[in-house]
Amino acid sequence: MKTLRSKFWIVLFGAMLTFTACDSSGDDEPDQVTQTNPTPDIPSDADAVLAAIEVIAALPPGTPNIPGVSDISFDVANANFYSSGLGSSLVNVGTVSLNTKQLQNLSGNTYITNPQDVDSGINSGQKNTWAVAGANGFAAFNHTTTKVMPQQVKFAASVGDTFSKGGEITLTVQSIPANSDNILWVLSDGSRVLTKESRTTSVTFSASEVGTLKATSTGLVQAAAFNTESQTFGGKKVYFINETVDSKVVTIN
Repeated sequence: MKTLRSKFWIVLFGAMLTFTACDSSGDDEPDQVTQTNPTPDIPSDADAVLAAIEVIAALPPGTPNIPGVSDISFDVANANFYSSGLGSSLVNVGTVSLNTKQLQNLSGNTYITNPQDVDSGINSGQKNTWAVAGANGFAAFNHTTTKVMPQQVKFAASVGDTFSKGGEITLTVQSIPANSDNILWVLSDGSRVLTKESRTTSVTFSASEVGTLKATSTGLVQAAAFNTESQTFGGKKVYFINETVDSKVVTIN
């Protein structure tokens, strides 16, 4: 069960992650803070990718103090079905559900969790069950993942709220979560996104990499522990991702 379930908290979280703030570089244009749901690189033979993600997001700096609340936990599910292989146009495959919760089909045939439903039964150590009605070349199928959700990944205390563009940046997690195949690391200024995949407790973004980012008060750092598996249904290869994410809004100056 997620830590915060009411619509009030959903509205609050949405406001925190879509507010605008002045860029610390001095530009007049505001920065848009957008929560990303990082997913690893998928093999090129994928016909569909279905991801179940459990996110812990730290409250952004400057958020009004809420006694007993330092972060928010919620679920995100996403499913994409490709007309002719990975990267091609998306198709409608009818109803798609995760753990009996129906996903929404957005414009462009991207399936995603209803934003008012923060609990889709995605919990560390548990398997996930997908149900797809089938259409446009995809057969109907039901699949319960053989792999369980990784344990929740958590940043170490050394990962602060402010980072300097003047040198390298190191991100560290407390430990490598059980049931994870790998860890995806993300450093972003809101427009440019730097990523690394490494099943280690820390990674370093070099000074030359960091130098490509702009200064901003609304940057983002994320660590995502994940595992993947694939199954073939009606000749279509479907990849399933189980993922836990720790996420923080940060300042890069």
